[in-house]
Amino acid sequence: MERLLTMRSITIKNLIIPTLMLGIFFIPFNSWSGIGFLGEYYRDSCFLFFSFAFVLVLFKRRINIPVKNLIFQFLILFILWSILATLFNAHNIADYYFKQTSGLSRFINQFGSLIIASIIIPLTFYNGFKWININKTFRLIRRVVLASLIIVLIYSIIEILIVKFDMVNLKKPILNLFDYFPFTEAKTDMRLRRISSVTFEPPALGTYLLSIAGWMFSYIFTEKKNFKYLPTVIVLFLGFMSGSRAAFFAIIIQFIIASIIFLKNKKLTRNIYRIIIGFSTASILTITYFSEPIYNYIKKEINSFKLDDSTHSLSNKSRFGIQQAMFYVFLENPISGTGYGLQAFESRKKYPTWAKKNNWEFRLKYLNQNDKRFPPGYNMYLRILSETGLVGFLFFGLMLLQIFLWCFNNLKSENSTIAFIILISMIGFSLNWLKMDSFRIYFFWLCLALIWVVEQRKISQNG
Repeated sequence: MERLLTMRSITIKNLIIPTLMLGIFFIPFNSWSGIGFLGEYYRDSCFLFFSFAFVLVLFKRRINIPVKNLIFQFLILFILWSILATLFNAHNIADYYFKQTSGLSRFINQFGSLIIASIIIPLTFYNGFKWININKTFRLIRRVVLASLIIVLIYSIIEILIVKFDMVNLKKPILNLFDYFPFTEAKTDMRLRRISSVTFEPPALGTYLLSIAGWMFSYIFTEKKNFKYLPTVIVLFLGFMSGSRAAFFAIIIQFIIASIIFLKNKKLTRNIYRIIIGFSTASILTITYFSEPIYNYIKKEINSFKLDDSTHSLSNKSRFGIQQAMFYVFLENPISGTGYGLQAFESRKKYPTWAKKNNWEFRLKYLNQNDKRFPPGYNMYLRILSETGLVGFLFFGLMLLQIFLWCFNNLKSENSTIAFIILISMIGFSLNWLKMDSFRIYFFWLCLALIWVVEQRKISQNG
C-alpha cells in the first residue's frame, strides 16, 4: 500500500511541472471569449492550467509554505490588513450599492481574486518547482517563454503588415488560421491601427512584454552564440509596435538598467557595443526606407501623452480623472481606506468635472448603472492607498522593497541570473502599476515563488 502511495506521489509530481509549463506558455493567449463564470480570470487561459496544477499539489496531501520568508510574511500582513481595513468600514459597506452590486458582494469577489493571485498561484509554483534544480527550473521556464514569444511574434508580424501597411489580403488566408490555435481569436484593429497579437488588447501585449523582458534579456548573460541578442531585439521591437505607450516606456527603462548591469561585466562590454552599433545601423536603414510612416508614428505616440490630443484625450482624461478621485478618497480615509476592492463606491462621487465633460467613457461605462463592470483604478499604488490606507500601503511597499533588496544581494551570487531576471521584471511591474491596478500579473507571482525556492534551498544546504 505504501509503495502504491509513493508511486502515485511520483506520478503527480511528474504531472505538475508540464502543467505549469503549459500555463506559462499560454499566459499571453487571452484574446478568446473566455469562460464567464471565472470572473476576473475568464479570459486567462493560463489560469486553467495553474488551477489544475494546484489540484495536483493538493493531491500530494502536503503543501509547503515558506512561512519563514520575510517577503511572504509581508504579503500575509498585507492580506490580513486588507480584511481588517474592510471590517473597520463595515458600517459603510452595508450601504454601498453600485453597478447592481452590493459592497459585501464586491468585497467577496475582489478578496477572492486576491487570494487566488497572491496565495494559490505562487504557492502552486513554489510547490511545483521546489523539487527540481533551480538552474534547471529557470532555464526550462525561459525556453517555454521564448517558445510562446515566437508565436506572439509570428502573429504580430502578420498583424503589422495588415494594420500598418494595409495588406488586408493577408487576414483571411493567413491570420485567420490562428482561430484554430488554442485560446486565440484572430482579429485586427483597423480603426486605431494598434496591434495586440494573441492578447485581447495592446496594453495587455505591453504588460506581457515587460513581464518577460528580464527573461529574454538574460540570454545575453548565459549564451555564447549571436542568437542571444535576438530575444532582446524581439521584445524591444514588439514593445514599440504595440502602441502601448506606458509599457514601451517601462521596457526602455528595463533595457537601460539591464545594459548598465551588462556593461559592468567586462566580457559582455565588447559585445554590447557591437549590438548597439548593429542595431543602430539597422535602425538607420529602416528609418531611411520607411522615413515618412515612421516619423508619423513617432509623432503620434509623443502627442498621445497630451490631454488635448484628439485621439487619446478621452483615454487620458479618464485615467487621470479616476486617479485624482482615488487620491481624494485616500485623503478622506488615510489610515484604513475604504476596505479592499471598495474604492469605486466612494471615488465615483469624486470624478472631476473636467474628466467627465464630453467623455463618453464615463457616461456609457464608468457611471452607467446598466454596465456591471466596475471602473478600473489605473494605478495600483493609489488603489492600495484608497482601499487599505497607509498601513496597507506600508506592508505592500515593504514587500516590494524586500524583493528589490533580495535581487541586489544576489546579483553577484551563484543565483545571479535569477536575481537579474527578477530585478528587471520588478522594475517593469513597479512602473506598470502606475497605469494599472490588477494583481493578475502571473510573472510577478512566479518571481516571488522562485525567490522562495532559492531561499529554501539555502536553508536546506545550511541544514
